[in-house]
Formats: sequence, C-alpha cells, structure tokens
Amino acid sequence: MNFDDFIQSIQLESETRIKKLLHFSKQVWGNRKYLPIEIQNKCLDVWDELASNMDCNIVPLISIDEDSPISNLIFGSGSFSTGKFQIEQYLKIQQLIPNPPVQLQGIVSNKSEGHKCKAETLQRQYNIPLVLLDFFDWYHEFIDKTEPNPIRATRYWYPTDSEDIPSLAELARRFKIRQNEYHSVLGEKIASTFSHPTEIVSARGYNFQFCSNIFPHQQNHLPAINDTHPGDLTYLDPKTHEKLYAGWQAGAVQKMIDDNLHQIFHGSLIEVGYMDSFNQISEVDTGAILALGEGVKIPAESSFTAEQIQSAMKIIDDYFYCSFEPTGLLLFWGITDKPVPVVYQDLKGNPAIVKQHAVVVGDKFHSGINAWGKNIDEDLDELARFLKF
Repeated sequence: MNFDDFIQSIQLESETRIKKLLHFSKQVWGNRKYLPIEIQNKCLDVWDELASNMDCNIVPLISIDEDSPISNLIFGSGSFSTGKFQIEQYLKIQQLIPNPPVQLQGIVSNKSEGHKCKAETLQRQYNIPLVLLDFFDWYHEFIDKTEPNPIRATRYWYPTDSEDIPSLAELARRFKIRQNEYHSVLGEKIASTFSHPTEIVSARGYNFQFCSNIFPHQQNHLPAINDTHPGDLTYLDPKTHEKLYAGWQAGAVQKMIDDNLHQIFHGSLIEVGYMDSFNQISEVDTGAILALGEGVKIPAESSFTAEQIQSAMKIIDDYFYCSFEPTGLLLFWGITDKPVPVVYQDLKGNPAIVKQHAVVVGDKFHSGINAWGKNIDEDLDELARFLKF
C-alpha cells in the first residue's frame, strides 16, 4: 500500500471513531440533558466508593463551578493543525447540542505569523480571541537583540544521553527566562483578556512547558492541562521508570521504529503538570496517561518514515483526543490525589509497576496500559452503562 492510500484509510477510520464520540456527547448533553455538575456529582458518588479501601481520594480532573462556564484555552506554537481541528469540533458540537458542556475560550501562542505560526490565521478564520506574545520579539526586546534563535538559546530540557548539555547554572538561567520572566508577561495578557477562569488547557503543539505564572489570576484554581504525544508512553524502563518514548514530534516515533518491536504505533494523551521549579526540568512527559488511541498499524513490507507515521498518528489518535474537550468527555475523568500502584510495561511487554496518580473514567479505573480509548466501542458502552442508557 502506498502512503497516500494508507492515509486515506486512516482518515476514514478517524472520522468513524470521532462520530461515535459526537453521538455519545449528543446522548448525554442533548437527549438526556444532563448538566455538567450532575455528571460530576454522579461520578463523585461512585469515586468515593472506589476509594473507600484506598489511602487516597479520587477527585475530578476538571473542577466545575456551577456558576461559571467550563472554559477551554488551546495553546500552540506552529501549524496549529490539531488546534484547528479542535476548534472545528466545537463548531460541530454547537450544531448538535443547544448548550454544549464546554466552551472554547480562545487560543494562546508564543509565536506570531512572522515566525511561521498560524494562530493569527485561525483568529481571523474563526473570529475567536487570541492571546499572542511572540517569544522571538520579546526576547530580542528584553534579553538579547542579537540572538538569532531565542528558542534554542533558552532550551533547558535535554535527553539524559545528550552530549551537549550546558552547565546547571546555564540551564537555570534559561529556565528563569522562559518560566519566570516570559510566562509572567504572557500570564498578565491572559488575565486581562478573559473574564472567566480557565478550567481546561489543551496543549496542541505548544513548545514550552507550562507553569503557574501563566495563570496569575487563578492561583487557587489552576486549569487542568492535557497534551497529545506522538508515542506510546506505557513503555518505560522498569528500573528508572523513565518513559522510553518521550520526546518531541517524530523523534518519539523514530525511537519506536529503532526498537523494531512495534506493529502498532499508539499516541498518548497525557496529564501535564506545572513546571514551576528548576528541579522539575527532567519531568517531561511524566504525567498520568489520560487516554491511548487506536494507533497506526503499519502495513507489511512498507517503509514509511517516522514523519509519515507521525502524520498518520495525528489523524487517528490526536484528532480523537482533540474531541474530548468539545464533547465534554473529559468531565467523566477523575484522578487520585495521591500516587498509587499503576501498571505500565517494559520493552518486552512485561508488567512494570509505578506509583503514580491513577485515572478513573466513569466508574472504572483506566490507568497506565489500561488507559481509556484503545477500544472505543467497549469504552463508550462502559460509560453508557454507568449512565444507565
């Protein structure tokens, strides 16, 4: 099968999966007319029972204020292709449901059109609020006007086997510029732009780590952040617990190809924490797995590149995840407030136990290798049974 035919088949499968999410959303919020707070209260009742024999509580992934809309901000830095898809899902939901459970608040970017970001194009196309603070321009004005590549000059995360890691003092300086200085200014712009707090942040190709400085106006109610990742993060080193397929874009896919063990390439939807301390710089892609996609099964005898496989994963998995906010699906997600044993796997598929915050969807645990989403029919049926319809 050539790549064009392969991508066409992936697109058809992706559309089928997403239609199932839209149909389920219409059943919950349209036909049944549940309110988000009613779903959360129903979940909380069950979660109290599930946690009764555990040394923890299960809390909502998305906190709901009955008197305020549930708002979603989308962050991006480049093509905004997944962000654009998510915006379009909001438009579809508005046609299906009179009062959608989650509202798109706007988009945020650290790059302008002049630096090859399409955020401003989306603002014009969809007439949605945009908070933009171009990092290149900001860096040249306040840090070093002669630096040709401010993003490279402030990089502070490196793989552990890199040979060009700067000194700790230099990494700390870079961290301070991005997280404390730049993000504080961006946070002020966000606070002055939106009247309602943000409950959900969707990282859709945002190339900086998040920190609480981005939301100075809601320090006691920070948004839940999720990120799409082009690799199967259920695989880890059983000794160090380091994720084997962490990394950026096609780099994670290339690692999976190099291991020559995978017939299916799964993407992951992960929880993202707030990186407020320099001591956290190694904590990249370490959050709880919120969902796993169906993945891309590579045809026999094919020789697709990592970039081609990643583009297919974006269609089948990332677009699937980008429907979770518009459909209100994430409101069924809970998470333990303390780490508990969660099952991951080593490279050979053997179980590897890690203490981590565990994820619950509806009335079932879906953590680690058992994350929600690989079998959409079974998982949606499970939620339908939970709601008794």
